[in-house]
Amino acid sequence: MYRGRTNKSSPDILLIGEKRMKNKGFSLVEIIIVIAIMAILSAALAPALIKYINRSRLSADVDTGSEIAGAIMRAVTNDDAFQAAVEHPTTPYPLNSMDGARFKEEVFKPFACDSIYGKAKKDAHGDAIPSNEYYYTLDASKNRVEVFYGDKTSDYMVYPTLGKKLEY
Repeated sequence: MYRGRTNKSSPDILLIGEKRMKNKGFSLVEIIIVIAIMAILSAALAPALIKYINRSRLSADVDTGSEIAGAIMRAVTNDDAFQAAVEHPTTPYPLNSMDGARFKEEVFKPFACDSIYGKAKKDAHGDAIPSNEYYYTLDASKNRVEVFYGDKTSDYMVYPTLGKKLEY
């Protein structure tokens, strides 16, 4: 097919069966547009993702608190461990500083560790949690265990009821 010039090396001649690919890939403008769209979507979705992550961490910490209460109740039923237990019937006491080595060993056995800390940094209302420690009270004569996460007040109770700061 003749297009003007007769020189075969001329780029103006259309060669049958041969493909010419001058523009491979995307232009700079197209790439910038895609990056801008991704940035807008990321900015819109990031707060929801962060809120979801905080909520899941807090939920996991509340579940761990319930498991701690169960472990304390099981340890109380073990006579050898209970003899080593030191009761704290009214004032919440830090779980990781638990008195009575045999009792502490029995409580921590299901967790396969010697200390337990929470991961949530914010409570259900978005306020900072004062501490990442668990606290407990134990009154064996009344068969009563309470577990707290983050603070010793009833707002941070995880067992037997959920405190105001930890419920959604």
